[in-house]
Amino acid sequence: MLVAGLALLLGWAEVYGTWKALNFLGQFGDIGTNVFARVLEIGLITLSSGVTFSATTTAIQTLYLSDDLNFLLTQPLATRRVFGLKVFETFLNTALVPTFLMIPLLFTVGVFFHAPLWAYAAMLLAALLTFAAPVGLGALLAVGLMRVAPVGRVREVSTALGVLFSAGLVYAIRALRPEVIVQKMQDPSRFEELLRNFASPSSPLLPPSWASQGIWQAAHGQLSGSLLPLTALTGALLVAATLLATRAYQEGWARALDSSQPKLDPSPRRASRLENTFARLGAGGSLAFKDLRVTLRDPTQWSQLLVVVALAGVYLVSVKAVPIPMAQFRGILGYVQLAFQGFIIAGVAVRLAFPAVSTEARAYWLLRTAPISPRQIVTSKFWGVLPTTALLGLVMGIASAHAMNLGATLMLLSVLVSLSNALVITALGVGLGAAAPKFDADNPAEIGVSPGGLAFMGLSLAYSVLCLLLLAKPAAASVLRPNLYPAYSALATPEGLAGLVGLLVATVLGTWLSLKTGWERLDRLE
Repeated sequence: MLVAGLALLLGWAEVYGTWKALNFLGQFGDIGTNVFARVLEIGLITLSSGVTFSATTTAIQTLYLSDDLNFLLTQPLATRRVFGLKVFETFLNTALVPTFLMIPLLFTVGVFFHAPLWAYAAMLLAALLTFAAPVGLGALLAVGLMRVAPVGRVREVSTALGVLFSAGLVYAIRALRPEVIVQKMQDPSRFEELLRNFASPSSPLLPPSWASQGIWQAAHGQLSGSLLPLTALTGALLVAATLLATRAYQEGWARALDSSQPKLDPSPRRASRLENTFARLGAGGSLAFKDLRVTLRDPTQWSQLLVVVALAGVYLVSVKAVPIPMAQFRGILGYVQLAFQGFIIAGVAVRLAFPAVSTEARAYWLLRTAPISPRQIVTSKFWGVLPTTALLGLVMGIASAHAMNLGATLMLLSVLVSLSNALVITALGVGLGAAAPKFDADNPAEIGVSPGGLAFMGLSLAYSVLCLLLLAKPAAASVLRPNLYPAYSALATPEGLAGLVGLLVATVLGTWLSLKTGWERLDRLE
C-alpha cells in the first residue's frame, strides 16, 4: 500500500507538472511546444544512458551468476530460451523504473494534443524500445566478455566498461553546456532565437532521438518513420546476442563457475591493523569490517556507484558553470538544490544500505547461531555504510555552497541538511532492508527494485523535501533580507530555532525508528 501510494503521488506530480509546462510553452506557439519535445529527447538520452551503464554489469550477474542457472541449464531446455528469460530479467532490473517514469508523461502528452488511441501504443512501444536497446547491447557485451575475457577477470573488465560508460555520460551531459543557455536567456532580445535553436533536434543519430521523434509525431496523430530504425537496431542487438548465446552461453557459464571459485590459501594470516581497530568496537565492528571487505572484493557491487559518482560530478560542475547574477535567486536555488543531493544519497544507499542484510543470503543462519543479536547486525550495517553516504553528502553540500557563493547561513544549513539526509536515509535503507529481507535473490541487482526498495526511494525523497520545509523560513529570510538578518541571525529567530529543533528531532527519530523497526522485524523472522 505504501508503494502504491508513493507511485500514485509521483504519477500525479508528473502529470500536473507536464500539463503546466505544456500550457506555458504553448503560449510561444509551435516553437514553445517543440522546446518540450527537445526536453523529452534530453530526458530519454539521460535515462537510456543510465540503463546502458548498468546493463552490462547487471547482465553478467543475471546471465551468469544467478543461482537458478545451475538448475535451468541442466534441464532439457533450449539455450536460447534460458537466455531469453535472463535477458528479460535484466530488462526488469535495469529499465523497469525508467519505463514506469515515462508512462504518466506519455499519457499527458497524448491527452494534451488529443492523440488517437493507436498513438498511445506507439508511444509506449518507442519508450520500451529505447530502454530495450541498451539491455540488448549489455547482453551482447556480457556474452562476448564471458567468452573471451580471462577467467577470473570478467568482473574487472565489466567494471572498466562501466567506467567508460560513466565518463561518456559526463561528457554527453556537459556537451550540452547549460550555462550558455542561461547566459542567452538573460538577453530578452535573444530569447525567441534561443527557443528556436533549442527546439531543433541536436542528436539525430542517437536512438533516444528517434524515440522522441516517434513519440512526438504519434502524439500529433502521425506515424513517424523514425520508429523503423529504432526497431531494427533493438531487434538486431537482441538477435545478435541470442545467436551468440546459442554458441557461447553455456561455455561462458562454465567459465563463470571457474572464475567464481575462491582461491583458498590455507596459510594462517594475522588480522590487519584496520581489522583490529574495527574489532575493538565489539562483534558489530568485526561484522562491519567483514562487510567492507566483501564489498571491495566484488567489483559488480561497488561498480554500480560509478554512475552515481558521475551524476554527482556533472551536478557539481554544472552548478559551478551556470552564471546566476541575482544573489537572491542564487541563494534560493542553492537551498532548493539540496533536495537533489538527497536523491543522490538515496541512489547510493539503495545500492549499499538497503541490500546490506539481504546480501548475507544463505549465510544468514550463521549470524543467528553466533552470539550476535539482530540489533548488532542492523547497527553494524548502518555504521558500515554511513561513512560513505555522510562523506558524499558533506562534499556535495560544501562544494555546491562554495561554488554558488552562498552566504554563511546557507552554508551551515547545507552541512546540517546533508548530515541529516545521510543519517536518516542510511538508517531507512538498512532498516527497511532488514524488515523485508530478500535472502533468496538470484543476484543482488534484484534487491533494489523490490517493493521495499521502491518504498525506500520514495520515503528518502520525501524526507529530503521535509528537511527543506523545516528550514525554509530562516533560509528565505537570510536570502531575501540579508541586511536585516546578517550572518547567522536568521537562525536565532523563533522560526529559525524551531526549524533547527525540528531538524534535530526528525534526524534522531528518523534514524532511531528506522533502525529499531529493522532489528525488531528481523528478530521475528524465522
